[in-house]
Amino acid sequence: MTKAPLDGVKVLDLSRAVAGPFCTLMLGDLGARVIKIEEPGSGDETRQWGPPFVQGESAYFLSLNRNKESVALDFKREEDRKLLDGLVRECDVAVQNFRPGVPERLGIDYESLRRRNPGLIYVSISGFGQSGPDRERPGYDLIIQAMSGMMRASGTATGPAKSCFPAADVLAGQTASQAVLAALYARQRTGEGAHIEVSLLESLLFAMSLHTTASLLTGVTPEPHGTSHPSIVPYQLLRCQDNLLAVAVPNQRIWRRFCDALGKPGWLEDERFRTNRDRIGHREALIAEIEEIMKRRPSAEWVRILDQHGVPCGPLLKVSDIVQHPQILARNGIATVEHPALGAMRLLANPIRFQDYTMEYRTPPTLGQHTGSVREEFLR
Repeated sequence: MTKAPLDGVKVLDLSRAVAGPFCTLMLGDLGARVIKIEEPGSGDETRQWGPPFVQGESAYFLSLNRNKESVALDFKREEDRKLLDGLVRECDVAVQNFRPGVPERLGIDYESLRRRNPGLIYVSISGFGQSGPDRERPGYDLIIQAMSGMMRASGTATGPAKSCFPAADVLAGQTASQAVLAALYARQRTGEGAHIEVSLLESLLFAMSLHTTASLLTGVTPEPHGTSHPSIVPYQLLRCQDNLLAVAVPNQRIWRRFCDALGKPGWLEDERFRTNRDRIGHREALIAEIEEIMKRRPSAEWVRILDQHGVPCGPLLKVSDIVQHPQILARNGIATVEHPALGAMRLLANPIRFQDYTMEYRTPPTLGQHTGSVREEFLR
């Protein structure tokens, strides 16, 4: 096995909260050295987000900041500004997620940093982007989910629904990390740095392209469908005797197998259900008939039956169930790192799997843990 793909790449992480740290989390997992700058005393605000807290450490912070070194800097102190200058000169990438205008006031904007390092790849992540009438508005994930249409489209007839995780933040961070990889590749050819701009709103809208494209082409606003799919029937949670079960029937081949599994071959010739378009038009009647049958058996038995017939399905689990699932454990989906305060700590592994590269997992840092060592290395 060779070293991690980004071994030797240095990242100056000037971000906080979620979107920026998720970007640098991805880069750190791929082997980059990530030096996280935090405010002395308080640090990244996610250090205070909970519950849960584990012996005083925020699980929220721990989930986003492994593979990073923490350096506590006060930008008002001359010596700390000198250390920042040293980091800027030697780092390959800088990531920040302040509102537009704030980096300029702090002296960490793109134009200021690239004068010290012309080859720097600089990432600006914000709620609404660096231009436009909303550019200076705070853009937290909740606000973006509400404005994007996602909450309405994901809800039910009784009201909108919020994603259980910060979807806009995570998608923006993921998009930014992909852009960094492209910029690093381009710099190998040109030697030039780049200014990358990513917004939470545009990242979420792009991920919702199924809905946004349909709206652009037809002017139609997606109706809320809860756990069901607007374009495929059945493709949703279905009620069994004891629990709900996720069942996906995306094409006619699987529809035939599903009808066989439920003992309803007559549905294949029923004009209401013959094609997917027919099933969409008679959604309520079909789901009612399906659930009348599925309520006769427990969900585990339906999983066995549907698996035998090649019908995609899956049980409705809790997060605490899936992180202990045999499939996750079989693929080494849990990484163990040694935390200076908590000892051995289990974290979810990165979903990327390389055959010829290693993935690195190092502990999330305590606040300012690496200030001394980084100061010795970069303050000259």
